[in-house]
Amino acid sequence: MQWKDYIAAICAKGVSQSQLAKQAGCGQATISDLASGKTLEPRHSLGMALIRVGGRHGIRVLNEITPTQPATQEVA
Repeated sequence: MQWKDYIAAICAKGVSQSQLAKQAGCGQATISDLASGKTLEPRHSLGMALIRVGGRHGIRVLNEITPTQPATQEVA
């Protein structure tokens, strides 16, 4: 499952993109970009927020969606 599919599943539960954005703590344009595939992956914190919002609406995440992990810095 891609993020656009995950967002579509949440919206199919009657949640508008605007409502989803408010619940996830981002702008509606960000949700629109993810829903259209213009943006392929959200930042880690937004991905986790979307998963929490989806969970509240009965959308379960399987292993197909993995939120972006924060970059780790190597010590030289």
